[in-house]
Amino acid sequence: NSCLTLLFLLMSKKILSLLILSFFCFQSFSQETRLNDNNSIAWLAYTGGIKLNQKISIHTEYQWRRTDGFKNWQQALYRTGVNYSLRKDVNIIVGYAFAQTFTYGDYPAAFAFPEHRIFQQVLIKNPIGKVDVSHRFMLEQRFVGRVFLENGNKKTDYSYLNRMRYRAKVEIPFQKNKLATNWSLILQDEIFIGWGKNIGANIFDQNRIGIMLGYKPNSTLKLEAGYINQTLQQGRRINNNPVFQHNNGFLLAANFNFDVSKK
Repeated sequence: NSCLTLLFLLMSKKILSLLILSFFCFQSFSQETRLNDNNSIAWLAYTGGIKLNQKISIHTEYQWRRTDGFKNWQQALYRTGVNYSLRKDVNIIVGYAFAQTFTYGDYPAAFAFPEHRIFQQVLIKNPIGKVDVSHRFMLEQRFVGRVFLENGNKKTDYSYLNRMRYRAKVEIPFQKNKLATNWSLILQDEIFIGWGKNIGANIFDQNRIGIMLGYKPNSTLKLEAGYINQTLQQGRRINNNPVFQHNNGFLLAANFNFDVSKK
């Protein structure tokens, strides 16, 4: 418990410092001429947990992200990892993710580009009465590709970037005649902050706000659907001006949990 507390305090301190720094950077960008790009998005997500025993489970995930409704690609994301339960309310995941980001919006990249990630995640549950509250801390070591033409052939160079993420999530169960139902209201916010020599001025990476309804028909399946807002700063500038994407739309997530330990 003492090691866990120390880890939590160290991560919280670093995240707080980066949040403050990103706020001032964000404020400085407000004095510049921003290029704003508004897009409609639709995200479909699958997450699955396969419980092997009381402590260890396998995490699987796929995100199907589209723009202009479901018309065009925004991003495809695959993520997998090993989840270890320190306690009932504390879980650690270590894993790998691959993302393919496509060309979209008013200021698209020249080509779709790949990204490989190694990540470490700590999820802490801190319920308040009947309200579920959770904090998710994530570190990502990112290898972001830059696709270009050389002698008529496509080639890819990779840059190494660090990113830290923090998500606060609140889930409020609905009640009927003082009895809990399968429905809930979900509010969440997640901030992404980059650091390292290859980040440059792009410390603030993005922020995501979600307002959703949750439905859990049984212990295996949970559905979440609602509104998602993504504010994203591109890693590059156009004529030395920062580019901010304001993506708004719909999110539908299906979460499965399978217990094979008893089998």
